[in-house]
Amino acid sequence: MSTDNTTNIPEPEGWKALLANPYLAGSIKFVLPLAIIPAVLGTLYLIEPYQQFLIISGLLAAYFVPPAGKESIIPIAIVMGYPWWLVTLAIFLLDVAVSLFVVWNFDLALKIPLVGRLLESGMTIGRNYTETQPWLRRFSTVGLVLFVFFPLQGTGAMNGAIVGRLLGLEKARVFGCVCAGSLASSLIIALGADVILDVYRRDPVLGIGILVAVVVAVLAAVVGWRLYKGRLRERTPR
Repeated sequence: MSTDNTTNIPEPEGWKALLANPYLAGSIKFVLPLAIIPAVLGTLYLIEPYQQFLIISGLLAAYFVPPAGKESIIPIAIVMGYPWWLVTLAIFLLDVAVSLFVVWNFDLALKIPLVGRLLESGMTIGRNYTETQPWLRRFSTVGLVLFVFFPLQGTGAMNGAIVGRLLGLEKARVFGCVCAGSLASSLIIALGADVILDVYRRDPVLGIGILVAVVVAVLAAVVGWRLYKGRLRERTPR
């Protein structure tokens, strides 16, 4: 009897077999993040009156246009009467879609004309940020969460995913950090805006006072941050 020395390697089955196909896996990675956005809009269309749907769709579209961001879009939506949890969830899912697309398709996306320019701009912001903030490399995971968490111009899901790539983090960790920072930031802004609006309805003077205090604190933090960055640039040898 002859002995068969060949080793039988089990072939992947089911969905694993499908994902083993690089062309199919690549297509899924490209389409799935983009499908999240129409899914969010479709859900809003089903649960909101048509006029309300048009308004919140416009706000979500404006979220992608600088200098708009969570700090402006979320409070505006809540003042217009949308529940804080709905606005938080919608913004968070948009960030999930953007970060997942960048994490999975970064090299391919660079070749898309408009998207490629946005990513190149994000890479410039990311390089400047990582060069001026050396602690970000030492505490890469926490630093990336904080980068996405603070609603400053130039931060956010897309640039957060790019920074994670520049830091050399694995894709799953980058995606997790971006999601954590986005959800925490969206929740705090939404709940804060909802509380201030509730206080204003009960006591307009107190509500305006709290709002002014918050705006002053944010402006002071931004100015202090920019002064700190300016001092760092002056200390950095050229």
